[in-house]
Amino acid sequence: MKLVSEHIYLRKVIPSDASIIFAWENNPENWEVSNTEKCFTFKEIEAFVNQPQEINLYHQIRFIICLNKTDSPIGSIDLFDYEEGKSVGVGVLIADKNDRNKGYAKEALKQLINYVRNELNVAYIFCNIFENNKPSIRLFEHCGFKFIEERLLEGVSVNYYELEIV
Repeated sequence: MKLVSEHIYLRKVIPSDASIIFAWENNPENWEVSNTEKCFTFKEIEAFVNQPQEINLYHQIRFIICLNKTDSPIGSIDLFDYEEGKSVGVGVLIADKNDRNKGYAKEALKQLINYVRNELNVAYIFCNIFENNKPSIRLFEHCGFKFIEERLLEGVSVNYYELEIV
């Protein structure tokens, strides 16, 4: 499966993605927005990429964001905590700072919203964003997400947003 837009496309994770996902997940700069506190082992990442990418089985799925022009992976967008008939969470990462602020995350999020709307049975998509992560707040608000409330996520305060799926 491939979800294509103007500059990027989303594809499911494949086993050869293990090394790049390992680097992204273990980059402390990315931890600031993901609430990650410790490194993943390569074995853990390999196990993840080798499991079937099936949201109904694992309640999560990850897509790799690739540039149309070069097929280069530049980030990932995840669905997690899937509850059929209810909700699914979303998180997005553009890994290299040089690829940020170019509209790629917005394209990826819009593609993922369409995928959720057309393929999954949920009432809403949610996300948790640290209040100091202004670029993510702008991104999600621009794509129609509404601020609901401030919440604690694993002891850390986050802004909770939802997008109703009609």
